[in-house]
Amino acid sequence: HQFVEKYGFGFDRLAGHVRPFTPEWAEPMTRVSASLIRDAARTFATTKPACIQWGNGIDMSTNAFQMARALLVLMGITGNIDVPGGNVFWVPPKEIRPKSHKLTDIKGGSGQFISPEKKATIISGNRFRFAPDCHPPTFWKSVITGEPYRVRAMWIVGSNPLMTATQGLTIERALKEYMEYTVVSDLFMTPTAQLADLVLPAAHWLEQDDVVFMHEVWCAMTRKKLAQIGEARDDRDVILDIARRLGLNDAFPWPDRYVYLDWLCEGTGMRFEEFREKDFVMGEMRYRKHEEQGFRTPSHKFEFYSNIMERAGRPPLPVYVEPPLSPVSAPRLARDYPFILMTGTKGLYYFHSELHQIDSLRTRHPDPLVEINPETAARLGISDGDWVWVESPHAKVRLKAKLFDGITPDVVNAEHAWWYPEAAPPDYRWKESCVNLLFGDDHFDPDTGAEPLKCYACRIAPV
Repeated sequence: HQFVEKYGFGFDRLAGHVRPFTPEWAEPMTRVSASLIRDAARTFATTKPACIQWGNGIDMSTNAFQMARALLVLMGITGNIDVPGGNVFWVPPKEIRPKSHKLTDIKGGSGQFISPEKKATIISGNRFRFAPDCHPPTFWKSVITGEPYRVRAMWIVGSNPLMTATQGLTIERALKEYMEYTVVSDLFMTPTAQLADLVLPAAHWLEQDDVVFMHEVWCAMTRKKLAQIGEARDDRDVILDIARRLGLNDAFPWPDRYVYLDWLCEGTGMRFEEFREKDFVMGEMRYRKHEEQGFRTPSHKFEFYSNIMERAGRPPLPVYVEPPLSPVSAPRLARDYPFILMTGTKGLYYFHSELHQIDSLRTRHPDPLVEINPETAARLGISDGDWVWVESPHAKVRLKAKLFDGITPDVVNAEHAWWYPEAAPPDYRWKESCVNLLFGDDHFDPDTGAEPLKCYACRIAPV
């Protein structure tokens, strides 16, 4: 293929590497017939153009990074890179300044806000080579152990980690027993906010002006539609106030959020008030940019064999590692926990732990659901709408069965981040149906720290 020959690097080594991984090899693990795997491969290879789009499901795996690399390889060997209808590399809008979301990226008048030495102290920052930020499960454990240092205070902005992260009991213990001072900024009281020493009422996005970025591909202007009520404030105003009190004016030189928004729009030659009239800005769409400038790799080619991975001491070719708690990896465990648990699927009515307190949505979707194949349900004596226990080696939660013939008999799919705002505070019965409690803290993707949220061992029984 022309793309592989002219712009590819390491294809011959890739071809030799994947030769043992035949459709027959994959059939027993995937439960997809070898003939169907071949048909799918040929369809993708011969369809021009074609693209692969993935969501969070790829990320929620102990093989997440390698799986993403394998998908990129498929795009490359079929020549569907940066062509119309293929997988394209967008050009960011030139009119807008890329927005810094992390303190470690913000530069002020005196240089970088956090020195390389300080950046090296980020908890777990060196544990996962290709995700150098703080790793949440490792962070919460470190709050309790005090290693590598004691974290004494925390400011949680627009997040409900007790519900949306794994290790909920560890998080609860960390906030209750070890964190000396916790601040939560949110729209509503949540189980996490109930553990805070101070709760700051946050302004809703309809109550503030903003510039919204999406992966630096496009940006949109949001216009304030409602007046802020009571003591609610824009998080950026609070951040700027605290920065001034801490003497961090070099890193946060903006006196208020509108001056900050002007700074974001500086490249346009306009102030925010003028620029927001555009509403929406996208980058220039240009295809086949590699023909002019190559790829941003050491070889300047599309690397099927990754020089960067090799230098990092990681496999330079994509590898498959079976999930640690699957029936294949842990057959003894599968005797007691015979089902594969999936979670993290987005629903129509709620977004993670948000919106559960809205009556109109709860009327339409009142209970936490777990999807079960009808054959499996019949064997276990479970009917549609029955309450069931879903149990892992770590915990069990109570969910309502939804029979669904679109899921295989040995897999169940549970809704996540459920709590009951109508229940009494401070806990809102969050431990009753929060499926995130079922996951342990001992299995992570070695490159990114991702957790096995799409393949965990569980069992099911009627309540």
